[in-house]
Amino acid sequence: MKTSVWIKVASLIAAMAITSHAWAFSTPATESAAMASKLAHIQLKAAQGEPEAEFLLGLMYLSGRFVEQNQQLGAQWVSRAAEQGHEKAAQTIADLAFDGKIITRDLALAERWYLQLAAQENKWAQFRLGFIYAAGGEGVARNCGKAVDHFLAVGDEVSLGNVVWILSTCPESKYRNGDRALEIGKGLVEANSADPTNLDNLAAAYAEIGDYTAAIDTQQRAIEALKQTAEQNRSSEFELRLQNYQQQQPYREVVPLGQ
Repeated sequence: MKTSVWIKVASLIAAMAITSHAWAFSTPATESAAMASKLAHIQLKAAQGEPEAEFLLGLMYLSGRFVEQNQQLGAQWVSRAAEQGHEKAAQTIADLAFDGKIITRDLALAERWYLQLAAQENKWAQFRLGFIYAAGGEGVARNCGKAVDHFLAVGDEVSLGNVVWILSTCPESKYRNGDRALEIGKGLVEANSADPTNLDNLAAAYAEIGDYTAAIDTQQRAIEALKQTAEQNRSSEFELRLQNYQQQQPYREVVPLGQ
């Protein structure tokens, strides 16, 4: 979805202003010697508690660049930097905890850091919090209301589409609002009527207010639009929702987290 920060460790290291120290020898240092000197400098500063150095050392261990890869140790160094207020470190450890690919998925840990970043108006953190609260689990209670609030704080097309979906399909009735979903959903379809997801969301909104004729018509349009894309793997779920609407039933579903 987004490029992880730590993948760019080489460019981050190159950007550090640690090359201004005069060399003890008049002959140019080899590239490997220069890198060894930089690594030693970063390790020293990290040991002294300097957040940027802790972050960079963590990235190196995570990626295995210039050091032997040790992802758990890398996560520990990144966490130390985050604890000292390093914003990129906070986002990195939150992303790692959310994705669950390098370290064990821990949504409570991800929530903690994303909430701190969201307080600083970090849109990516708001977006991820929307998914965490929409799905819930693993130490975090599902809360469709919080999910809607965070997606609205982002406000882009994808986030607003998620708002329409949650307001139309959330299992807890107190969080559903078909009229509001319909208003937002119509606006998204007017802006991009060829997007099958926009049509799919709008159909769910129609079903939520009980207008199954419009829901069926819109879902059929969504299915036709889907055929024009490379997302054929979604056809079965689109067809399932159409069957729901044909049986005069709304659709209920929690926004799933990708595995």
